[in-house]
Amino acid sequence: MENNRYTDTVKECVTSKASPKGRLEGLELRSEKVRNIIGKIPSALVRYGTVIIGLALLSLLVISAFIPYRETVPVKISVVESESGLYGKAIVAKDKLTKIHLGNNVAINDPQLGYLQAKVSRVSSQPFPGDGFMREVEVSFPPSVSDKIQNGDVMEGRIILSDIPVLTKFLQSLGIRFG
Repeated sequence: MENNRYTDTVKECVTSKASPKGRLEGLELRSEKVRNIIGKIPSALVRYGTVIIGLALLSLLVISAFIPYRETVPVKISVVESESGLYGKAIVAKDKLTKIHLGNNVAINDPQLGYLQAKVSRVSSQPFPGDGFMREVEVSFPPSVSDKIQNGDVMEGRIILSDIPVLTKFLQSLGIRFG
């Protein structure tokens, strides 16, 4: 009889608190070890380690706001003389032409002359003779450089398309634009 009362009590508890899936709701069965671990405060290493990792990520974010991301197009510049003075001619692939604009800076690092700064003065939309996929870009040199270069010189340079911070470039790649 006593066994019957116990069985009835268990059935009543199971049927009253059972979820549709047959599980008991609100039943927490945790061992003493689990309760002990949950109740402990994290060690100093874990707490300070989390802070240090957070500060490292924050400092990387701040630094990336100041490091420039320089997008460039490498070019060979041939110096040509005209009535108005010396200027440079560079041949650029047609697909890069949409990114090059008048006034873009051109960084030239010549082994004999050192570092020179120039500007894009003209962008041709006409195909380069002999190669329909190439276009001509003219580069104007500042007057202070004109006495250092000569007609026929060939120099390596880079047309600077953009000079924005790494953080801005990353955010733009995510689709976040700045006005």
